[in-house]
Amino acid sequence: MTEYSKTYEIRWSELDANGHVNYAAYIDAAGDLRYRFFTEHGFPPEKFVALGIGPVYTTIHAEFFREVLMGETVTITYALSGLSASGGRWKVHHEILKTNGKKAVTLDIEGTILNLSTRKPALPSAELLQTFGLIPRAANFEALSEIRRIK
Repeated sequence: MTEYSKTYEIRWSELDANGHVNYAAYIDAAGDLRYRFFTEHGFPPEKFVALGIGPVYTTIHAEFFREVLMGETVTITYALSGLSASGGRWKVHHEILKTNGKKAVTLDIEGTILNLSTRKPALPSAELLQTFGLIPRAANFEALSEIRRIK
């Protein structure tokens, strides 16, 4: 698979006081896209719940290039830009593209898997790690070092 993307229509409730899309709306839409990917590849949210785990962000970097207004439709792409060997640490890259193909926003998000009982980082199950293997790789994909806090 070379790319995974979905279209998304901007709603009034996602605007800030300046009429711009609130940055959190982009982060939420990108998170929804990732859950859709996992669901479409056999790992729906119910499996995360059953395993008592969930993804958690450790770093978010957003870069804004162009305005996006209410009612516009954008395309959000998804690529894995980094993964540790155990899958305990991951990085993803999203581009939010206007209908003319021009880049409006990029999101680079780093995270880990959280054990929902202990509230500490955890390693993904073999099945979840296999699903990570299906995510399209970014051109700058890198092998990440392991997270130190996993026990």
